[in-house]
Amino acid sequence: MPLGPFDWTGGPFLALYAGLFVLALIASLSIPHGLRPQGHWHRLTDPDELAYLAGGPVRFVDTVVARLLTDGRMSLQDGRKLVARHPGQGRTAAEMRLLALPGPVGWGRIRSEIIDYAQPVRATLERKGAMMEAAEVLHLRLLATLPFAALLLFGAIKWQIGLARDKPVGILVIFLIFTLVCAVIRFAIVDQHTREGIATLQAARAKAERLQRAPVTEEMALAVALFGTTVFVGSSWASYHELRRTSGSDGGGSTDSSSDGGGCGGGGCGGCGGGGD
Repeated sequence: MPLGPFDWTGGPFLALYAGLFVLALIASLSIPHGLRPQGHWHRLTDPDELAYLAGGPVRFVDTVVARLLTDGRMSLQDGRKLVARHPGQGRTAAEMRLLALPGPVGWGRIRSEIIDYAQPVRATLERKGAMMEAAEVLHLRLLATLPFAALLLFGAIKWQIGLARDKPVGILVIFLIFTLVCAVIRFAIVDQHTREGIATLQAARAKAERLQRAPVTEEMALAVALFGTTVFVGSSWASYHELRRTSGSDGGGSTDSSSDGGGCGGGGCGGCGGGGD
């Protein structure tokens, strides 16, 4: 019985597979654009909420530290360690935790101590409709990965037939592995904002655009929340930005949105495709 494309020789089948891969990639990037939840519009003013919306838990940590540095409750020692100067004077639970740490502490310790305090902020953003709830995120992940899953199944059938007929399948195996990697990346990286969450963040950044260039001291925490630690460059707190840059992230632009879901992460095989998809 004829098997259609599964009877094709290697060259034509691989050409078909490559074409289908392009279609799967386009579909994978288009699905979130069409199915992203609408959410609700809210004018957010809290720097911690804006930080999580802009860059996830890590940006939240940077914003808390920025607030403590710029108002003098913490200081940098030798550009590498942070030291609490006024223990007990925290205004939030995360601040209280940092100010209670004894002695100079590094970025890794700072992050591990307060990153869990970002979860209530995330929950607040979900209630306000700016970010998707866990079930919505999983649903979008599965749908966005489905085109690659279908292509993998298509290629796996041909691979099995090739093995059964003792045909060379090495190049097809490479294609399948590449597709699998892209499927994993696509599943992991999803912009978790709702449509209104994206609009809220864009509006907040547009309104505060001056802060990206010339924030005054009392505006630094909000500037870091919206634009990252790059706003510290040229200021007396530039060493904190350098510390963050050498720790693996400069705190600027959009950051991880994979599991913790702040800004829209990039990545191989298309990433999440930008803020609006």
